[in-house]
Amino acid sequence: MEVFIPDLINEALKYYPSRYELVRVAAIRTASLMRGDTPLISRKEAANHKSTVISLIEIKEGLWRIKE
Repeated sequence: MEVFIPDLINEALKYYPSRYELVRVAAIRTASLMRGDTPLISRKEAANHKSTVISLIEIKEGLWRIKE
């Protein structure tokens, strides 16, 4: 699956209207993925992307939200 980063960001903004908040949340999820957490998207899709893109895809699809 080919992704266009600006589209991912714009679609993820429906969950976090502030770009700064989205960056903060995506950074937290990216760090957890880099520590070894299992991606919430399919393994096949995750294999094609880096942790930063995976975190944005998960946020865009509503699969991961930060506990507030």
